[in-house]
Amino acid sequence: MKRCAALVLVLLFFGTAVIAQQKTITIGTLLSDMVNKDLDVCFPVPYYTSKLQTSYDRRSVIPNTPSWHANDDGSGFIRYEANNGRVEKVLFDEKGPGVITRIITTGKAAGANLRIYFDGEKEAGITIPAYDISKFPVDIPKGLILLHEHYNTTQGSSFYYPIPYGKRCKITVDDLNRGYYFHANYRAYAPGTKVKTFTLKEANALKSKTWQTVYELSNPELYGAGEASVKQQLKPGQVLNLKLPAGNKAIRTLIFDIDGYNKADYEQLMRGLIVKINFDGKQTVSAPLSDFAGAGMGAPKVDSWYLYSDGKGSFNILFTMPYKKSAEIQLVNITQYVTHAAITANTSPWKWKPNTLYFHATWRQQNGLKTNAGLDYNMATLTGRGVFKGDVLSLYNHTKRWYGEGDEHIWVDDDKFPSHFGCGTEDYYNATFAPIHVYQNQFGGAPREDDEASRGYNTFVRTRNLDVVPFNKKLKFEFELISWDDGLVDYSSTVYWYGDLNSRAVTASPDKDALYVLPKAVYTSDK
Repeated sequence: MKRCAALVLVLLFFGTAVIAQQKTITIGTLLSDMVNKDLDVCFPVPYYTSKLQTSYDRRSVIPNTPSWHANDDGSGFIRYEANNGRVEKVLFDEKGPGVITRIITTGKAAGANLRIYFDGEKEAGITIPAYDISKFPVDIPKGLILLHEHYNTTQGSSFYYPIPYGKRCKITVDDLNRGYYFHANYRAYAPGTKVKTFTLKEANALKSKTWQTVYELSNPELYGAGEASVKQQLKPGQVLNLKLPAGNKAIRTLIFDIDGYNKADYEQLMRGLIVKINFDGKQTVSAPLSDFAGAGMGAPKVDSWYLYSDGKGSFNILFTMPYKKSAEIQLVNITQYVTHAAITANTSPWKWKPNTLYFHATWRQQNGLKTNAGLDYNMATLTGRGVFKGDVLSLYNHTKRWYGEGDEHIWVDDDKFPSHFGCGTEDYYNATFAPIHVYQNQFGGAPREDDEASRGYNTFVRTRNLDVVPFNKKLKFEFELISWDDGLVDYSSTVYWYGDLNSRAVTASPDKDALYVLPKAVYTSDK
């Protein structure tokens, strides 16, 4: 098994000092880490804080005041600056050591140049034309660069190629007469952490490794060893139970197969089959099968690095889930329907480390939420130590048009202001501008998008690789409820994270909320 802590400083875990030689963080090590699922389960060593810098409206200063939901989200920047005879807007400026893990740019910016300065350079080391991050001057394949649905008109792109910097990284734009939509997720390491600053020479030398990374992201490995399975007819109120082999092991592939149902009952049935997982005597997972698998309301197809569904009742969950002594998986049928169900889990031996964490997933739902009323929807509030790994937002939009203008806020530990303040639901889920069709990628996507006007059912998924968010005590994640038209939305959310055994989600919904009768799907204009 690959080492759980590839980069180690002196830290305290459970009061025990863990000491090992620190290795230098480079483009190459980060590309390896991106597809190393063994690292998912680790509290990071060396520790880093995960943050987000965006162009959000800077009038948003005080929560629960009218200006908190200010929505001119292409207007924000840090300062003006004179560079080599140019006046530039500074969009990002952070001292190292650090790593940019994700960038979004969009907004019809032909004629503008995006500039990236490293370690105090007087002139930018990288100049990108048309404010289009997909024009980054390295051969990076599709998979680490995602062209958004509206790319041809707005040049919206997500960029997942890691950009490490040892001393400082600054990003500017040189056309001052317009706003710019911008996101940069980044890691901030403690002083003294060894990080090798990005160079074009090194990136070009790593071309084959980059392509291999994308291949692995596009072709997730299904572990075939250590199989345990159970199947039976599942009547209303019954539980399908699978106990896994005892000892230090980890679930590597978890498969659910559901058949023998009436097609008319499919959507409600998948919502009413509740997945529960207990590790070492503690329940850490509880969510409807449809939502646990990233499909959300209606259980459509899903195809990403961690999650897969065929839209007919077969689901693959590819998060690594270690345990010390015991693990038990349950599928609880709280519906009125009879079905046939099977659970298969593939396990491997696991060497537990002091910073190894357990897998967690929980779900919540709230119906009839008012938009444009100053409300924030709480996706989850997590307590204890952990690493936030991803989420699903599944909803029914009762308003006439786009509902997702609201920004995300993620508060970590003792944040007085969100360390993650976004520019809209669409940007958070790698869309930029309201999506009008289903899309899938390695990092999630939109498995359901029934209507080009965004009415009716919508589901978004985002899972995190290098852009995970560690927390020591608490993480709160919310979305502003802002839509183009006043109205109501039904929201549900599933969150994935790794945490200590006693970490928990304090805002989870009870199982019975999954019996909510799903509204009839009436908007299907794009099918």
